[in-house]
Amino acid sequence: MAGERVRWPAVVDRARQIVQAYAPLKVTLRQVMYRLASEGVLPHTPPMYRRLSSQLAKARRASPT
Repeated sequence: MAGERVRWPAVVDRARQIVQAYAPLKVTLRQVMYRLASEGVLPHTPPMYRRLSSQLAKARRASPT
């Protein structure tokens, strides 16, 4: 994972799948981050957590629902 570029569309899509799997329960950003880190999708670092937050917020604003 080190040195690899993050493919944010794929990360956002995986995060969406994680959130949908919890339905009808709510899921926190921290839970999504832990799942992504445990799957090796993202490194578990504070800067990556902030970037994930930003990317998911942007995806929510762009979503039609």
